[in-house]
Amino acid sequence: MKNDAALKAAAQAAVQSLMSRLHGVRGCVVSTEDGFEVAARAQGQGSTARLSAMASSMAALGMIAGEENQLGHCANVVVEAAEGFIVMLQAQRPGLTLVISVVASREAVLDQVLYVSREAVRTLEQA
Repeated sequence: MKNDAALKAAAQAAVQSLMSRLHGVRGCVVSTEDGFEVAARAQGQGSTARLSAMASSMAALGMIAGEENQLGHCANVVVEAAEGFIVMLQAQRPGLTLVISVVASREAVLDQVLYVSREAVRTLEQA
């Protein structure tokens, strides 16, 4: 991975923006498609390194499922759990795919998390 300072700064800015703009977000991770953490912030007990690894696999499964079922490009993967949800989106950069993962409690509004996360994807794709 080309892990330069500008990319890390952009990823950290995306994480900070998501955490500050969204109510109910417990954590956010930007990772490479092979599961390596680029930037992260978490409140509570979750492991950002483990989330990075899981999110890369989940995003890849979403992409394959969309293609195999002739649904097209997978825009996001959402895991809904009893106490909240996790949203995963891919940011495509030349030679590098990043995965943004947002962990939120039930206090968060899913549509808002998706909207702000998509803004972060666009920012990372242009950084």
